[in-house]
Formats: sequence, C-alpha cells, structure tokens
Amino acid sequence: MKTARILDQEHDAFGLEYDDTRGKKNMMRLDAFTYEKAIQEAKSFLGIDRNNRDTDGNLWEVE
Repeated sequence: MKTARILDQEHDAFGLEYDDTRGKKNMMRLDAFTYEKAIQEAKSFLGIDRNNRDTDGNLWEVE
C-alpha cells in the first residue's frame, strides 16, 4: 500500500507528501483552499480512482 499525506502549510495552503515508485517521498504544493479539495487534487494528480487504486493497480491511502 502506498501512502499520500495532505499537509497543512502556511497561508491557508496544503501540501502533498507521497511515495514514488522507488519508495522515496516526494512533496508538492496543492492548489486547494479546503482539505476536501486538497484530497481531490491529490487523487487526481496521482491517478487514484474511487477504489483507491492507481492505473498500475497500487492501493493508496490518502490521509
């Protein structure tokens, strides 16, 4: 299972920390003003579907 975490950042912004294919952590800033929108943007960026799986079939947990 891969993990993506939504992080609170300064100035009412959100960040995303996620696993890459080699097990390293990557970080990026999300363009969202609410936690719910941040989750939607993260899932869209990572290609996660309704069953929490990406296009390669990996299971994700977004927290």
